Amino acid sequence: MNVTKCSAQVVERILVAALLTSLLLVSGAAALPCKTAGGIAVAPADDVSDRVELLRSVGGTIYPDEYQTVWKSVPSGVRTLQVYLDWSGHQHPGTDSLALTITPPGSGVLGPYRDAVDGRMDEKISLTLSGSDSLPSGTWKFLIFGEDVPEEGTEYTLNVIYYY
Repeated sequence: MNVTKCSAQVVERILVAALLTSLLLVSGAAALPCKTAGGIAVAPADDVSDRVELLRSVGGTIYPDEYQTVWKSVPSGVRTLQVYLDWSGHQHPGTDSLALTITPPGSGVLGPYRDAVDGRMDEKISLTLSGSDSLPSGTWKFLIFGEDVPEEGTEYTLNVIYYY
């Protein structure tokens, strides 16, 4: 093998390694927690579907371009809120898209969040919301949008759990 071919292969391998490294860094950065203006940190959460008995669930069916609002009361002293929106149990997996926007009382809007915000493409949005002090108490608004769903609609479940 001559020097020119060897050098070209080395450069090619370095470029491939750099590209793969940058892809890993970008996907990892997408799952990092972010602090919002209201001082609420939003981070990916573990899948909480196995702990359904602990959750306050609301279910429904959402249709194309429809908005549905769910109101949840959060008591004072809550430090962490775990939010889990799941629409994965339908006939055509991997094709539907929902968006979730969260509005705490007296604070700005959080989101919209979509599938993969938690680092997984699984038709679920799993988030942990926390503050350095307790989170705002009162009625929180969870706005679900049927971004890309079939005419017959898509069933979903919204679970919210809080920790003191």
